[in-house]
Amino acid sequence: MPILSKRLDADTVKNAILPAEFYQSELAKMKPPRRFGWNDAGLCPFHSDKHAGSFRIHTDTGAFRCFACDAKGGNVIDFIMQRDGLSFREALSKLAQEWGLR
Repeated sequence: MPILSKRLDADTVKNAILPAEFYQSELAKMKPPRRFGWNDAGLCPFHSDKHAGSFRIHTDTGAFRCFACDAKGGNVIDFIMQRDGLSFREALSKLAQEWGLR
């Protein structure tokens, strides 16, 4: 993955990517969020989930939590790190590249 410029940090990435849009693109079966705050995000991507409703996302912060497997994180960077098994810098690079933050 390309190296990030020094000015592209976590705050820049988090501020540039709207959590609702991010999760809508990453979670194919998620219904569009209907309100601000915590929303149902469909099936959890962190385990073999068969029961929608246990995975929730926060549309303001990007936080996520699965009440079945206890996967959780505070933002979209945490989500990419956990789902894809990436380091913090690798996750920043991936998000920057995919969301055109170069």
